[in-house]
Amino acid sequence: MRALIIDNTAKADVQRVLDYALDRNHWYRPGKDSRVPGDDPNFVAHLRDGFRCVFTITENRGLIYRHLSISVPAHDKYPHVAAALTIAELFGFTGWDGKTIDQLPDGWMVHLNKDEHCIALGQPFEKAKVMA
Repeated sequence: MRALIIDNTAKADVQRVLDYALDRNHWYRPGKDSRVPGDDPNFVAHLRDGFRCVFTITENRGLIYRHLSISVPAHDKYPHVAAALTIAELFGFTGWDGKTIDQLPDGWMVHLNKDEHCIALGQPFEKAKVMA
């Protein structure tokens, strides 16, 4: 079992990524000229015990949403669902009750990416209306 440790260092790293990603000038817009967010350290937070988190505000096909991928170093392992949901809350995802792990909160999307070996979560970005 991999422990999720959310200390002040983790919170500061998450905040650094949030500060960058929430700036509308840094929103990720997929396309052939777009840099892969996981290759840009401004979008990446490393939490203790090997959790690698890549967070963006993504604008694609008229939708704007939070996008978070979480991976761990073992090639045959994925983050535990409770850890992924907890990390998502750190990145501003809302609606999880803090205990249910067999069902996603309303409006959340999930994808188990076997090629990139990560869990990807998405949620509509409500603040987009205010920031437009």
